[in-house]
Formats: sequence, structure tokens, C-alpha cells
Amino acid sequence: MENSENIILVPYDFTEVAMHAVDHAKSISSKNNIKICLLHIVKKDSDIEPSLQKLNEETALIKDKYNIETQGIVREGTIFKTINEVAQEMNAIMVIMGTHGIRGMQKLTGSWALKVIVGSKIPFFVVQEKPIDCEVKKIVFPVDFKTENKEKLYWAEFISKLVNT
Repeated sequence: MENSENIILVPYDFTEVAMHAVDHAKSISSKNNIKICLLHIVKKDSDIEPSLQKLNEETALIKDKYNIETQGIVREGTIFKTINEVAQEMNAIMVIMGTHGIRGMQKLTGSWALKVIVGSKIPFFVVQEKPIDCEVKKIVFPVDFKTENKEKLYWAEFISKLVNT
């Protein structure tokens, strides 16, 4: 889990919910000297250049608002594979992703956020709202007597240190 780069990856789709994820990332970043990288995913290569220009404008606005540097990356792909691929390439310490909630057919097929997270080796924070200025007092996760729970405990401790520094 040690990472010399200390990067939080934030999937960014230019929505209010994505900006809430940036707000959460900023909160953790400022306490721990961690860089923030915004990732925008496009469906075809021809969309990369205009999207990168728009993303660079957004990173400039974020710098003005928070006085923090953010890096912007645009990749061709799907959210279901590309977010995890980029997170692993960057050796990100976590992904903070905004979600719009379950709608329509997702009630039957499952949420998109869950489909992105499944199989990830990197912790995800999934958010819908802006952060509330308060310290984290509890981290809750399911536990049984399987050996995998040692890893869950390790991640809970890791996240606790990040949010309460």
C-alpha cells in the first residue's frame, strides 16, 4: 500500500457529483500531501483532444477554488475497465468516485459504481454529496471469521489514518 507518488484518482465526468468527489479528495489530500488526478473517459479517440481541453479548464477552476494542483487525464475506454486500469498504472492509493445513484434498469442489473469497484485491488470511496466538515469517528465493514477479514481490517486502518490525520 505504500506509494511514493501518493495519488488519489477521481473519475471526472463534468457533473456536480464528480465535483463532490473532488471536494472529498481535496479534504484528504490537504491533510496528507497527496496529489489529485482527474480521469475523464471517452468512447472514441477523436473525443480525446476536445475533452482534454475541457478537463484542463476544469483543473484551472479547481486550482482557483482550492489552491491545489490537479492533473487531468483523458482516456478512451469504458468506466468498467479504464478506471481500474489507470488506478493501477498510477499506483493510486485510492479512487474517490461520485455516483448518481441507482436509476431505471440499474435496479435490476446493479449499480454502475458497483460494477466498477468489483475486483479492484485499490480502495474506493463512493460519494454522492459534498463532504461534511467533521471527523470520521466510525468505519463500518462486514466481518466474519474468514482470513480475508485481516485485509479488510488493514484497509480500515489505512483509511482511518488518511481521513483523521
